[in-house]
Amino acid sequence: MNIFAIQKRYRSRRAREQLIVDGGRVWVALDAKITRSAPTVVERTAPAHPVEPAPPAPAVTVTPAAPAGLAAPVVPADSQEPAIRTAVPRRPVATERPPRSAPRTPSAHDFSNSVRQPRRTFKHLVGMADTKRRLLRAAHDILAGDDGVGEPRNGILLFGEPGNGKTLFAEALAGELEVPFLPIAFGDTASKWINETPEKIKAVFNTARRIGACVLLIDEIDSFLKPRDGSAHTHSMDRDVVNTMLTEIVNLRGSKVILVAATNFIEQLDTAGIREGRFDFKIEVPPPDLEARVNLIGHSICRQLGPKTVARATAEALAGRWDGFSAARLSALGGQLREMRREGEFSGLVTFDIAMRAMRLLQGRRGRLPENVKAVDDILMPATSRNVLRDLAYRMREVHRIEKLGGSLPRGLLFYGPPGTGKTQAAMALAKASGYAFLKTTGADLIARPDSWERLVREASDIRPAIVFVDEADDILADRRYSNVAMLTNKILATLDGASGRIRDVIFIAATNHQDRMDPAALRGGRFSEKVRFDVPERADLERYISTALWQFAKERYGLKPGTIRQCMAELSGRTIADADAVIAEAVNRAATRAIRENVAEIRPADVAAAARSVLTTETVHD
Repeated sequence: MNIFAIQKRYRSRRAREQLIVDGGRVWVALDAKITRSAPTVVERTAPAHPVEPAPPAPAVTVTPAAPAGLAAPVVPADSQEPAIRTAVPRRPVATERPPRSAPRTPSAHDFSNSVRQPRRTFKHLVGMADTKRRLLRAAHDILAGDDGVGEPRNGILLFGEPGNGKTLFAEALAGELEVPFLPIAFGDTASKWINETPEKIKAVFNTARRIGACVLLIDEIDSFLKPRDGSAHTHSMDRDVVNTMLTEIVNLRGSKVILVAATNFIEQLDTAGIREGRFDFKIEVPPPDLEARVNLIGHSICRQLGPKTVARATAEALAGRWDGFSAARLSALGGQLREMRREGEFSGLVTFDIAMRAMRLLQGRRGRLPENVKAVDDILMPATSRNVLRDLAYRMREVHRIEKLGGSLPRGLLFYGPPGTGKTQAAMALAKASGYAFLKTTGADLIARPDSWERLVREASDIRPAIVFVDEADDILADRRYSNVAMLTNKILATLDGASGRIRDVIFIAATNHQDRMDPAALRGGRFSEKVRFDVPERADLERYISTALWQFAKERYGLKPGTIRQCMAELSGRTIADADAVIAEAVNRAATRAIRENVAEIRPADVAAAARSVLTTETVHD
């Protein structure tokens, strides 16, 4: 049984936690040894009923032996001197010493070796002027101490998305102030021994106070300040760590130590730990601004590929497209380009297109685009609509040059038309032709999980350029006067308007069979402004599509009997592309069954007729 099991068993018996004083001996209950509660001292009292003393033992007279040559003294029997009793030595009582929580050594809790001189100042950080100004102003307020007007302030909490340089800003702040830098992470204080982690935390703050003016950085403070919400998953040591940390933060006030904490999850911190009075300055570290992005891209490429390997105009164009990307991702661009050049994918200067390909490789994914996606020209649709998609795919590929000439990409597209006319296939074909990532959802999914919209937009922003395809959009974008999900509709429309910041290179496509049910506000300019109509294919296009599909099935496997294509046209004229695919697939299934049974591999007009009776209804129903 380990110590945690013993603690759990004995905490429920706190009445037994006491020290029993019995004369010169003290008995320590096991409960008092392993719990933190203060034990009570109980002195053993005399018994309620008198106990008759035992009769005294007869005195033993001891005559010491006389030395050689001397007579032994004689003690008369009737002497009044007291008799000498033999001393009975008391047996020592062996007591078990309580186990030590952890081995203690003088240097075990010394963090002086973690103190170092900062290697950077704000001059090494290009851009981000507002963040640097707020940090420096907060540090000066802390160093000024009590000005006689109010309580001294301390505690700077840096929060934001990971990879944006919170640790780097803290070190640069120490360099700007020319004071030592003491960075601490949870791994520096964590211990398997009970109560040693709080002791190490105290040692960290003691080290900072001994230094005097310095910057104490507690990185990933969410590991130290876990919420004390009373949940079953909260360990007692976590509460001890939080309590120790809060006490030390308060005790730091009035000193010259500038406490800086960094976290990626401010919402996961203990609420008492981040209130005013502990962290008086809360500063968000956002993604790099334009000036910082240009510098990060240029520095990363030139460091990995050599000087003058990228034009400044190219770096500025890339920085304009990658608004919102983290500093860590932009700094990794040079390494990916070096790998591409080593593989022979390019030589010479880094161009815009090469850098975009490198960023796609860094992102590591292209969304959820399936294999065997048709090309735009292979989709049966009106010629005018096909030309719109073909031109749009070209604009998406050449967006950098389009924008130089004053052009732009649409914020949203609406694909509308009867069911089964290829709207989903067209969206995937557009992503394939343009090289965009593809993310798909449906109106029903968004209604079932309203928070999935934010996750979808964040994912699209992270892997952009990307297409966000919303199928059956009339469920979620219906006229809000008659809709019970109007709040979610408002959220989607606000995203298209860029209420939380316009995201470049993300195109939203909504598909519907019922354009007339859509909210008029969703179809106005700036939202789903460009509309592409899908309809049943024209007869010539349908015949060409059927011929191609049948010959692909028949190639090297089946013979195609005369009249098969004519039978397909008779059955499928005026039908959608989805109906054509279903009838052809069913006809091939019947031919395959006959080939196995009768060893005759051919597709017959009768197979098409039977497939049409099985798949098609008597009339085309647009529902």
